[in-house]
Amino acid sequence: MPDIKPNSSASSFTVDQLRKRYIVALGLIALLIVASQGIMQCLISDQEHDSRVVNIAGRQRMLSQRITKQAYYIAKADSAQTAADFRHQLQEVLGLWERSHKGLLHGDAELGLPGDNSSDVIALFERITPDYLAIVDATKNLLSASERGEPIDQDILLIRNHERSFLQGMDEIVFRYDQEAMHRINVARWLALGLMAIILVALALEAMLIFAPATRRIRHDMRSLEKKEEDMSSLFSANPTAMLLVDKKDLAILKANQQSADLLSCTVQDITRNELRNYFDGSCDTNNHFLDKLINNTLLSSHEVVLLDSQRSQIFALASVREISFAGEDVYVLGLMNISELKKAQQTLEYYAAYDEMTGLLNRRTGFLVLAKALARAKRDLRQLTVCFLDLDGLKTTNDRFGHAEGDWMLCTTAKALTNSIRSGDVAVRLGGDEFLLIFHDCPVLEASRLLARIEDYLSAVGTQEHKPFPITVSYGLAAYDPILHSTPDDLIAEADALMYIAKQKRQRIDANDPT
Repeated sequence: MPDIKPNSSASSFTVDQLRKRYIVALGLIALLIVASQGIMQCLISDQEHDSRVVNIAGRQRMLSQRITKQAYYIAKADSAQTAADFRHQLQEVLGLWERSHKGLLHGDAELGLPGDNSSDVIALFERITPDYLAIVDATKNLLSASERGEPIDQDILLIRNHERSFLQGMDEIVFRYDQEAMHRINVARWLALGLMAIILVALALEAMLIFAPATRRIRHDMRSLEKKEEDMSSLFSANPTAMLLVDKKDLAILKANQQSADLLSCTVQDITRNELRNYFDGSCDTNNHFLDKLINNTLLSSHEVVLLDSQRSQIFALASVREISFAGEDVYVLGLMNISELKKAQQTLEYYAAYDEMTGLLNRRTGFLVLAKALARAKRDLRQLTVCFLDLDGLKTTNDRFGHAEGDWMLCTTAKALTNSIRSGDVAVRLGGDEFLLIFHDCPVLEASRLLARIEDYLSAVGTQEHKPFPITVSYGLAAYDPILHSTPDDLIAEADALMYIAKQKRQRIDANDPT
């Protein structure tokens, strides 16, 4: 570095001026971090709404299919009591279907639907409104006519005729919702990168407007006082950023300030007895790249690194590097800024985009992506693939009689039973409400049935052990992939759903006939 003369610009910066610059720079960085945290929290909230909207929009498709099935069941009922039961079930499905439809359009706080649809989504809903109204009217007429014993074939035909176009429209709406959610995720990702870039620019400005003038000031003071080492120590102790003085030849740590000791959870003396690489996670490629650059004298103005404290816990930090001359030797000055909280916020955003918050299972959108890939793999490699559509029995009754806390316990217990009972390569998904999906790779139906029996045994044991006043059981349907019958994931799920529904009806008839 060139010598600085006593009358150079270095002496024109007073300590008070440098202090004010530190305050401004650190205040700016603190403001950016607080702003980024606030924005991240808003984005996480938006992603929760997006996930809820996509789940309920997808559920509308299955509910419309259930309306058609219930209509057929009423027509084929072998007794008045059975027909009455089917009418009651159809009435409940229709009510949920209508409420979800209105909630998607206009919002529903209890369902977690904001109702702030885009113009494209509104236009798609307008296209299916005639089909929706026709199905609603035909279903209500069917219920009334069936109760009076009048013919219902015409109503069933109307429902069936409008179901296909309604399903196609809902598919487009779900796809559009998913596209808009992905767009918001991309916007969030770019926004996070933009905030990172702004912080990096702020750090660069701090380096130019603070570190550089401070270094010149120190150089001038050291020249004037002939106490170079004492002035450097003073700089380290006064700097609010964690700093290390590192030998350029072997990356040995020559000096450390208290902030770096606090960051690494050890003493200043312990740090100065070690090499720099001892505090870097050697399993991270980005760390090895950073250290290689230092050894090869290729300076990096700033670089994200992963540090290890005295307990070997990871710390995400942003390292700023400067080369100076100290005691006649070329050394590096490393500034380390802890960005662990920012990384956690980013990881939290990515987690809620893929996982169900309550159960920790994959959410509906991610589960459908996994199933689509598994279906393509099974088709390409001629591999076995089995899916299970699983419904938690009695969730609504438990919520109504014992409270939602018990209902949440049922959901979480079921999720735990799924993850503990399936194989390591299988996938458990929460579709929403009381519905789950299991994806069994390279698994025949017989083996999948054994796994489901294990799940039922687990739930029975937990229910007995916890002395709950309600049973915890599941109804499920298993469907094996057939390249001729199942061209899409929806085809495979629809078959498993139909089999699950048959199993649930059988269980309900058994429970109804059980005098206990």
